[in-house]
Amino acid sequence: MRKFLDVPLEQARADMLVLIREVAYAEGEFTLASGKKSAYYIDGRRVTIHPKGTVLAGVLFLAQIEDLVAAGGTWGITGLSMGADPIITGTALVASLKGITLYPFYCRKEAKGHGAGRRLEGFFELVTKCVVVEDTVTTGASALDAAAAAREVGIEAVACVALVDRKEGGREAVEGAGMIFRAIFSVEELRAG
Repeated sequence: MRKFLDVPLEQARADMLVLIREVAYAEGEFTLASGKKSAYYIDGRRVTIHPKGTVLAGVLFLAQIEDLVAAGGTWGITGLSMGADPIITGTALVASLKGITLYPFYCRKEAKGHGAGRRLEGFFELVTKCVVVEDTVTTGASALDAAAAAREVGIEAVACVALVDRKEGGREAVEGAGMIFRAIFSVEELRAG
């Protein structure tokens, strides 16, 4: 694990790009979660669940949000299950190894119908501000849904960070909701390889 934390950020980014192209990017005819048709598909879970990919995601996502976390407050990291789950875990783990407290909490698409009946799971009750993460952003709907769930319990959703921005309106939707938007890769970078 230590060697990943010592790798220069540009090397981590290059390694992640190779991994995405190897295990998560495909061309063909696909229908996206938004209902849109696409000539390519990015299965972000394939890369963020990958043993190397989880750690690389943690390193890269933390690099995107360290400035926000350093500004103060008690920070959390969330996103809509299932695509965001490995990113949340990997980023919180890498943050902890670097001495940064970043509370993970997970957002269901809808509240459980049993038990505590919560939509959020984890340490959200300790958090005042959060970052919403996504593997791939198309319209931004999933990120905005997770942000709304955080706001419902009094957490300020400050930013959305995506592994890949498909550049189909997601950035504009997130920024239109008053959040910062950052992406580690654009779809053009993936397709250039």
